[in-house]
Amino acid sequence: LSANSQDDRRVITGKINVTTSNAEILGKDLASSYQKILEPNEGIKWTMHVPDNYDPSYPPGIIVHLSERNNAVLPFGWNSVLRDKNLIWISLNKAGRLPQNKEMLLTVLSTAYVESKYRVNSDRVYISSITEGCMSASAAMQVYPSVFKGAIYTSCMPINWKSDIPPTIEEMKKNRYVFVSGSNNALEREMRRIVKRYKSSGLEKVEHKNLPLLAYGKNLNRRRLNEYIEFLDIRDEFY
Repeated sequence: LSANSQDDRRVITGKINVTTSNAEILGKDLASSYQKILEPNEGIKWTMHVPDNYDPSYPPGIIVHLSERNNAVLPFGWNSVLRDKNLIWISLNKAGRLPQNKEMLLTVLSTAYVESKYRVNSDRVYISSITEGCMSASAAMQVYPSVFKGAIYTSCMPINWKSDIPPTIEEMKKNRYVFVSGSNNALEREMRRIVKRYKSSGLEKVEHKNLPLLAYGKNLNRRRLNEYIEFLDIRDEFY
C-alpha cells in the first residue's frame, strides 16, 4: 500500500487527532479494491503523537500501537521515548473491537497516512500491541513484512502457526520480534512455546522477556520500551 503523495507536508508536532478515510489515503480507485473490508469513505479516527524535535532531514520511524479497545491513549512515559528514539506514535481512536482483517488493514493504512504527512524512515516502522491487539498485530507482521520491520507483543497471544508456515516467512526472517510476558503464568508458558515455534521456523531475531511484576493489561514502562526499541533498531551488520 502506498499513500497519495504529499508535497505540502506540514510540520505539526504534539498530540494530533485526525479523521480521514481509505479513499483520502490511497485514492478512490485503490481504496475501492478493499471495500469488502473497509468502505472507501468510511471515517477513520486516529490519534498521533509527533515528537517536538521532529526534523524532516532526520526522518523518524513509526510505531503503531494496538490495544484491546483501541482507545488511543499514549502510555505514561512513552512520550520521552518517542523523542529520544525519534518515533511517531499512532493508534486508532476509540474504534472498539474490530474484525481482525479490518484492524490489520487499518494498521497498515496508518503507516501510509503518516507517510503522507511526514517524512519518515520506512526502515523503522514498528508495531506495539497489548492484550487483544496481538492477533491483528501479528497478522500484519505476517502479511506485510516489508512494511513492518519489528513488533513488541506485550501480555498477549500472537498468531502461532503449526504446519501452515506463512508464505512470507523468508521476508519475516529479516524482521525483529519481542515477546513480553508478565504475571500471568499460563500466558508466559504459551509465549515460550510460540517463541520456540518462531525460532524453529528460522526467525532468529526474536527475544522473550518475562517481567513477573507486569500485570496483565499494563503497558511497558519507559525504560523497558526504550530497551526493546533499541533491539528492534539493530540491523544485521551489527547483530
